[in-house]
Amino acid sequence: MSVVTDPRRSSRLRWYRGSAAHDEALLRVDPGRHGCWVLRAGSELDAARQPQFCALLDRAVRSGARVVVLDLRGTDFLSIRLAALLGPAKANAWKHGVELRLLVGGLEVERALELAGVRPLFRHYSCVDDASDHPVDV
Repeated sequence: MSVVTDPRRSSRLRWYRGSAAHDEALLRVDPGRHGCWVLRAGSELDAARQPQFCALLDRAVRSGARVVVLDLRGTDFLSIRLAALLGPAKANAWKHGVELRLLVGGLEVERALELAGVRPLFRHYSCVDDASDHPVDV
């Protein structure tokens, strides 16, 4: 999982998990997305990654951004348990004045979201630009 954020906030963002090679690329800055964080998930989001995922999502919501985009286009597996957490996560984000948005590419992830009953809570966006530039629903 990686983070993309406004470069002006990058100096305040640090996330240290360990020293494995795949952990080195967990934080990436995407310039030009003012007021928006884009969380890019890895190929699998299962129960083992739930604590990291929840902590990172909470951090993004509390960052002061107006929009948090969860990019699941590269995700091949999303556990039903983690998918079910997206409903309460969206409500929590809304309480903080943040809109949580999803980008989904694979049928497997779409199916997990449907089974968890959370897919209707999220609009469909075709790319990160659309999800991050679209006005916040009030």
